[in-house]
Amino acid sequence: MNKTTFAILTLLFNNIGVPCFIQGNAKSGILRIVLNFVTCSIIGLINFIMGIILAIDIFKMTDEEYEEKKAAGELKKGIPA
Repeated sequence: MNKTTFAILTLLFNNIGVPCFIQGNAKSGILRIVLNFVTCSIIGLINFIMGIILAIDIFKMTDEEYEEKKAAGELKKGIPA
């Protein structure tokens, strides 16, 4: 998946765990959905804000930096579950 698509999906759907599922971390994505419902969307709001921050960081990266961070698993940082 290219960086623009991933950044847009992170921006729009980070609160329901879509970036976790894209990166192959289904357990974290399911946990995010459950916590979103249990906490009456408080965790969802936090994840939405973190998604905005992460999307801005991804948009600022070059394609090479994005591929390096994706391969190293560093894009999962900053996405609380």
